[in-house]
Amino acid sequence: MSDRGDDRYLVVTEFGRVVVQVRRDRSGLDNDLIEVRLPADRELEELPMETPLRAFAAKMVDLVQARGEGDLEASQGLLDMLVKEKAAEDLSRIERAARRLYQDEEESG
Repeated sequence: MSDRGDDRYLVVTEFGRVVVQVRRDRSGLDNDLIEVRLPADRELEELPMETPLRAFAAKMVDLVQARGEGDLEASQGLLDMLVKEKAAEDLSRIERAARRLYQDEEESG
């Protein structure tokens, strides 16, 4: 799958840098909104700005809100809560993925 049109961010976790790709073809509450991978050399040049994971938290809320809630109909209060929970869940996913990716790289390299 091409990442054309998707947003990409270089995020620094305690395990190392990862690329977080935010899929444009998903709503904010979809489970597969983000993909996390190790950065390729060209991505390190293309994405010169690094964002610490803690600072990326506010951006993640914005990203989830910007993608919308899909077909879900709920009160504004419930939607606000779901957006915050989804952003927190995605931040945890980023950190877990970084740990796994760097452990796999260490074991294979």
